[in-house]
Amino acid sequence: MVVATVPDKMPCEPFVFRSPDGNELCCLMRENTHKGCSLMIFSRDEAQSWSTPVDTPWGLSGDRHMGVYAPDGRLVIAFRDRAPDSPTSGHFVAWVGTYDDIRNGRPGQYRVKLLHSYAGSDCGYPGMELLPDGVIVTTTYIKYREGKEKHSVVSTRFTLEEIDRMLNEGNVAAVRGK
Repeated sequence: MVVATVPDKMPCEPFVFRSPDGNELCCLMRENTHKGCSLMIFSRDEAQSWSTPVDTPWGLSGDRHMGVYAPDGRLVIAFRDRAPDSPTSGHFVAWVGTYDDIRNGRPGQYRVKLLHSYAGSDCGYPGMELLPDGVIVTTTYIKYREGKEKHSVVSTRFTLEEIDRMLNEGNVAAVRGK
């Protein structure tokens, strides 16, 4: 069954996750022409049918989404940034917000650049895990050093409390909801 076709767009690389109450599935998709925002669809019948694809909020525009629910209920979704006119385009970022933000097309709380890519936009395909102590681990391939070194597989570890504190103290660059 084809679940998403959009004229003049190329949806691919889906990431599917449940709403907090478990009653709905959300699918975020890369938009492979990169002429606009990513795409999202929803299902309330265990993927027997899907809603019509719509654009994600700007802050969720990117490739190869992967995410986890943090202990406080917020979603943390990591991906390669491809948002139109983004200052972190091509780098590895994380979006922080709620399921309700996504469902209602709102920008979320913020986005933060996790890793800088020294190979243009050649990064991504993340894995994510929430550890029992609340630490979030993201692992991706990326060229994280200048020079002739090749790509590496790199992990970064953080808690939302750390990022929130750094953001409030002005010690981290983040894009608040746009």
